Amino acid sequence: MATDSKASAQGAPKNPPERSRKHLIAFAVMMVLTAIAFAAVATGALPLAGLVTLLLIMAAIQVILQFFTFMHLDQKGHFFPIFFTGAGLLFAVIVVLGVWLLL
Repeated sequence: MATDSKASAQGAPKNPPERSRKHLIAFAVMMVLTAIAFAAVATGALPLAGLVTLLLIMAAIQVILQFFTFMHLDQKGHFFPIFFTGAGLLFAVIVVLGVWLLL
């Protein structure tokens, strides 16, 4: 009984099968996105600019899925990881744009 109150106090989900289902669905979506990326590269059906755009969009979708599904950033109490991840992304965009402008 002590473990039940301890688990609920730590914010553990009340329905683990639902959580497992969410993980499996997200994993399946990521596998499909990966298969599409491999197929797009292997067939060469898209021009290079379209291929890079497609791959970047699918990569962004996978990153978002991983953050909110496997890192549990959609739960309460994750302000600082979200803040520092956003700050890191902003810093990366500034660096990439700066290097791009120098070329």
